[in-house]
Amino acid sequence: MDFILSGPVPWAAKELGDAGTVHVGGTRAELASAENEVSAGRHPERPYVLVAQPSRFDTGRAPAGRQILWAYCHVPAGSTRDMGEAVTAQLERFSPGFRDVVMQTRVTTAAELASYNRNYVGGDFSAGIMDVRGLIQRPVVSRVPWRTPVPGVYLCSSSTPPGPGVTGMPGFFAAKHALKDIFGLGVPSLGL
Repeated sequence: MDFILSGPVPWAAKELGDAGTVHVGGTRAELASAENEVSAGRHPERPYVLVAQPSRFDTGRAPAGRQILWAYCHVPAGSTRDMGEAVTAQLERFSPGFRDVVMQTRVTTAAELASYNRNYVGGDFSAGIMDVRGLIQRPVVSRVPWRTPVPGVYLCSSSTPPGPGVTGMPGFFAAKHALKDIFGLGVPSLGL
């Protein structure tokens, strides 16, 4: 879900205004309940919502005086349900007055995501389940899963280790191996 806001999110916990990413869902029990609903093929009334507020840190992301917000929640694979109201209600719950700063919204369903990009099977832009097996075998079992069979072509998507949610690291590892393989160069390990 994309939002255009007239100002920053009025988080009840003010320090969240300084966070690039916020995980919204309530108590541990509420989060577990929402995720269990999705696992059972149902849409949670109070979804677990992941929020990015990039224009708080990069003013070039929004017109002057505006903010953008990007949010998503987990739903059953292939869902056609518009979860916009449920997402907005969760945001309002943790940032009273949120609805007052919303200028415009756009909702994309899981089914629409799948249509937009065939790699997003069922609307999953994380490219599959992230369990131990998926972490090791993404996208293939290999000591260097960023390298493809085509010389000079590397993968740097969330389909490669360390997977989705570790923004930038798949690209870092792909670049590290490309520099080594193609140019014989090393790059700093960054402690990894």
